[in-house]
Amino acid sequence: KGSGLPNILCIITGKGPLKTHYEKEIRKKGLNRVKICTMWLEAEDYPVILGCADLGVSLHKSSSGLDLPMKVVDMFGCGLPVCAIEFNCIQELVQHKSNGLIFNSPESLAKQIKMLSKGFPETNGMLKQFRENLISFQSLRWHHYWKLHVRPIL
Repeated sequence: KGSGLPNILCIITGKGPLKTHYEKEIRKKGLNRVKICTMWLEAEDYPVILGCADLGVSLHKSSSGLDLPMKVVDMFGCGLPVCAIEFNCIQELVQHKSNGLIFNSPESLAKQIKMLSKGFPETNGMLKQFRENLISFQSLRWHHYWKLHVRPIL
């Protein structure tokens, strides 16, 4: 209790073939201050749950190293900062210490979550800054980037 860390509710969405396996693994952990719920959401409910969140976590790793996780785009669209696992091109979307954080191990993710949640909700300077930075991210659109980066080379 004296750690300055809040209780955490973690919602894992999806219905992949390993869902039951991971639910069993989660139950084995015996977590005291973390409650993990798994659920499938209809498309219209997904942005609502993201809008209620304080932090998103992306475990997407590109097999090609070239595709970006659309779930992060969804989170950013809702103004939700993200901790994302590192892979070749994730920096094109998640700008470390600007709109989220990038991690490369379970230990570094745990450290990031602790850092971001310490003193929450009163002391949330980094999360607040990430949210403010996402406002400018949301204002930039595809057509603007196309004119800026692609059109000059055509």
